[in-house]
Amino acid sequence: MPQLRQNIITGEWVVIAPDRAKRPTDYVTADTVKVQSKTNCKFCVDRPAYNERIKKLDTPNIYVTPNKYPVFLETDDHCSPKSIKVEDDFFRARPSTGGHDIVVIKDHDVDLPKFTKAIWVDIFDAFKKRYSYYKEKCVSYTMPIYNHGREAGASIEHPHAQIFASNIIPNIISTELHHTEKYLEHNGSCAFCDLIKHEKEFKTRIVCENKNFIAFTFYAARFPFEIWVLPKVHKSVFENETSTNLESLAETLIDVFGKLHSTLNDPPLNFFIHNLPNTSTESDSYHWHLEIAPRITGYGGYEMGSGTIIDVFSPEIAAKFLNKKK
Repeated sequence: MPQLRQNIITGEWVVIAPDRAKRPTDYVTADTVKVQSKTNCKFCVDRPAYNERIKKLDTPNIYVTPNKYPVFLETDDHCSPKSIKVEDDFFRARPSTGGHDIVVIKDHDVDLPKFTKAIWVDIFDAFKKRYSYYKEKCVSYTMPIYNHGREAGASIEHPHAQIFASNIIPNIISTELHHTEKYLEHNGSCAFCDLIKHEKEFKTRIVCENKNFIAFTFYAARFPFEIWVLPKVHKSVFENETSTNLESLAETLIDVFGKLHSTLNDPPLNFFIHNLPNTSTESDSYHWHLEIAPRITGYGGYEMGSGTIIDVFSPEIAAKFLNKKK
């Protein structure tokens, strides 16, 4: 029968409805072919985006450039402005300031599942440097994301990540921070650390692990095959990770995306990093982590109307399917 599961990090409930589920093989995506050629690609080397790159972040594998159409506009005064009242003081608004970067992989033909360790390390290093940059500029929150496939919002096929730096703390992050602070007060421990300990003990959802990182399908998953990746040692700030740890993270993601590619035929997906806000330096209750959200199902009216997600696939079966030998 369907089961309500509570997210230990946010306190939110989801419905796991396995009776509505398809077979794992029904989620295998069709083969896709790139339709955007190098000739017309906006992100290939020597195009305008490359010419506007932040040169000190340039590496043999990636370059970083400001987004031409930023969601958060970088201004001389990065610090969050006060809200203003509008329409006879009924609503509140504020300028959407901060910053919006694109991290472009120079090789047009390499896709996410085929990223090398060197590419991953360069991407992570760019993330670290931009975290530090925006922290110095008083921007409230920085979030790197990656959209892979059109269904996941990738309008340009050339491989690239984005970095959003906002003058607000996103809603989901606020919920995570609040709930995990309460968890620490009630239990005397970090919810993320306890989550890692539990997953290692039960072993039913682990996708892969190494000395420094663990990846598992999430117990209260919002999407079929949702995967979380966490450092095994309590770390609240991504930009403090060492080069050695970032190499270890690269190895973890090569393993995870390789399994998604081989079992589901390279599904469209998003990944994003949840980090401590820029206004803080350390936290006993918060643990940075990377979330992977395959986009192989959509939301219906109940999800949109209630905010409660129905996941029609078991996270336990998902882990078993990902770990099967091809």
